[in-house]
Amino acid sequence: MEQKILYFGYGANSQREMMEAITGNRNLVGQPGVLKGFKLCVQRMDQVPDSVSPNSPVPVSPKQIIKDNWPDSFETYIIKPGDDADRVVGTVWELTPLERELVRDWELVDFGWYKDIKGKAVTQDVKEINIETEGLREDQQIDREVDGKDYKPFLNPLADFQRVAEKSRKEYFERISTQEGVSPKRLI
Repeated sequence: MEQKILYFGYGANSQREMMEAITGNRNLVGQPGVLKGFKLCVQRMDQVPDSVSPNSPVPVSPKQIIKDNWPDSFETYIIKPGDDADRVVGTVWELTPLERELVRDWELVDFGWYKDIKGKAVTQDVKEINIETEGLREDQQIDREVDGKDYKPFLNPLADFQRVAEKSRKEYFERISTQEGVSPKRLI
């Protein structure tokens, strides 16, 4: 059986429709969870990094990728470390390593926007588990903090999220198949 990674999805990534669009998996397993020690924030388009990361899979800045797919009014949720009492409500998803990479790619981690985060979440059956997620890099700005326990999951229309996520997934498979000489169909 393939190893599963426990991924904490917040904002749009807490919703099944979004995670299905990102991963292409219509049978994802997830359960409600609460991320401990983090604050939920909102970042505007003008706060997205506009430099190309040395680790970027393609020589394009995160801001340019966002501008190519979203209006200037784009806003997104992002988390940052907080106090022990801070909480963010979301979903703990069981992902394969490939699905986790698809989420990392969607969140532009290697492009220099979000960064990988390891944390602790509490599941609905009150178990504390180690999770992976992504959030704010230290050198970035936010517009505002919001209530991590009571928020609407989508700051942009779901249909737009799905359209862009499916495009991102397709581009990811094209990129890695070109790099590795592997047929994208074999990776799905």
